[in-house]
Amino acid sequence: MQKKLDGKQIGVGIAAATCALLGQPALAQGDADAWQFDSAVLYYSEKDRVTAVEPVVRGKKQFSDDSELELKLTLDSLTGASHNGAIKSDKPQTFTSPSGGQQYQVTNEVPLDDSFKDNRVAANMQYTRPFSRTLRWTAGMNFSNEYDFTSMGLNAGLLWDLNNKNTTLTFGLAHEADTIDPVGGSPVGLTFQSDQQKTDGSEDRSINDLLFGVTQVINRNWLMQLNYNVSVSDGYHTDPYKIVTVVGANGDPLEAESFGAMDIGAGDAQIFELRPDSRTKNALYWENRYHFNRDVLAVGYRFMSDDWGITSHTLDVKYRFQFDNGWFLQPHVRWYDQGEADFYQESVTAAQVVSLDEVSADYRLGNLTDTTYGVKVGKQWKNNQQLSLRVESFQQSGDSDASELDALITQVGYTFYW
Repeated sequence: MQKKLDGKQIGVGIAAATCALLGQPALAQGDADAWQFDSAVLYYSEKDRVTAVEPVVRGKKQFSDDSELELKLTLDSLTGASHNGAIKSDKPQTFTSPSGGQQYQVTNEVPLDDSFKDNRVAANMQYTRPFSRTLRWTAGMNFSNEYDFTSMGLNAGLLWDLNNKNTTLTFGLAHEADTIDPVGGSPVGLTFQSDQQKTDGSEDRSINDLLFGVTQVINRNWLMQLNYNVSVSDGYHTDPYKIVTVVGANGDPLEAESFGAMDIGAGDAQIFELRPDSRTKNALYWENRYHFNRDVLAVGYRFMSDDWGITSHTLDVKYRFQFDNGWFLQPHVRWYDQGEADFYQESVTAAQVVSLDEVSADYRLGNLTDTTYGVKVGKQWKNNQQLSLRVESFQQSGDSDASELDALITQVGYTFYW
């Protein structure tokens, strides 16, 4: 008769399985006070659009008193062309750059602003420490800065182990303060782009999150997690670089001068978008991880709903094949489906211009279906060092021409202890 494992033994086994699936080796016995470093470089490339290079370094240390410190540094470099919000038309359209100093014209193509370029640096710190044998607290801070955006955040939480550590309840709070300083100033929503009506100074936004979660060990092989998150944000939500095309009865772009606005070229009737100044999101996340004799399966599902009218469903499946010689192979499939926001419109008519309260033609707020599929391959050595390569394909479709996207994702990662 097999001896029944207690909660701690099951927890160790599940933790090893989880780390294996994530591609991060678990700290071995006797490795307390050792630093675990995970480094990776991600390359993301959209066809004819944005390209991003993102190096990441994460350091994690578990101390002998069961406390844990995690530090993370992320750098982003983005270049390429980004959709400006206007429709695709066989008629010429004229646009103004965000700085207002240049014009460009597009015909029979998805209108893209090829001046898109940014660099971002982000730093995170998280510390977790036990209150008692069954109660832990965690606290952290994060900072992110790019050319026109700065964000600072704080978080705190409690983790309570119950049922011989087979059940963990999680409660968390987070606050984030964002500052947006658009190139050329903040545009006045629903005004014509050609008039360049903008305000000086930066815009602000605050975000508050509340998280409730439960993690349950079902048996020695099966771990389940269920989280509920509510996020409330107030302030500036408009994308200062997005516009909306004003069209006539035949669907062709109109001229700005017909509305008394400045004339900069053919088909220049474009208005700046305007979004609500608050947003409340509710999200439910359910994940199951099952550890076979060697392999690990993870299946996650997320449902999100907000007061903008958007609902989304995300299904994520990973299966890790673990081989005897330390090699592993992990196929991955992710499916995402989203409904459009109440104020989303691909274009607006002349009659609507005077009666609009809010509008956006940003395809990211429209109907979308995304599919990601790929594979990760790697090798782990006896000293816990690990090298991996991930290659994935991303495909997106929606109601507008601008929403059609193909992208390639490549990531190289390396894990070691020191």
